[in-house]
Amino acid sequence: MSKTKLKDIMEQNPEMISPDATLLEAAQKMKEINCGVLPVGMTEQAEGIITDRDIVIRAIANGDDPAIAIVRDYMTSDLYTCREDDTLKDAAAAMKKHNVSRLVVCNNDKRITGILSFGHALRSDADDREVADMVHLATGRKAA
Repeated sequence: MSKTKLKDIMEQNPEMISPDATLLEAAQKMKEINCGVLPVGMTEQAEGIITDRDIVIRAIANGDDPAIAIVRDYMTSDLYTCREDDTLKDAAAAMKKHNVSRLVVCNNDKRITGILSFGHALRSDADDREVADMVHLATGRKAA
């Protein structure tokens, strides 16, 4: 696998949302910036993460009103991180270990600087071998 650094492929400077925001506000922000995940917190240090799937599965599917439901009550508090200078191999290993498809990327000061999703490895400039290795490391399955 190449030595591609996460800082070169991550989604940089992700928007954050307050834990006190409503799920509707979170969904609107996701729509506005065209993303499916927001770190939750008031500064560059997050206390959790909320995804579009969290909103749909944990709230809407249960009949909860997203206009009054609060992000804090539906976010995932377990936050898995990696560093900007980590490689795709490092990220794939962390994704597999924690059974997640997204990681929060932090700098050396532990400030959030990006989000890395499994899809970032599938970017248009990735070589076939790098993608195959990422799939294998993150899932334990060989890429076709």
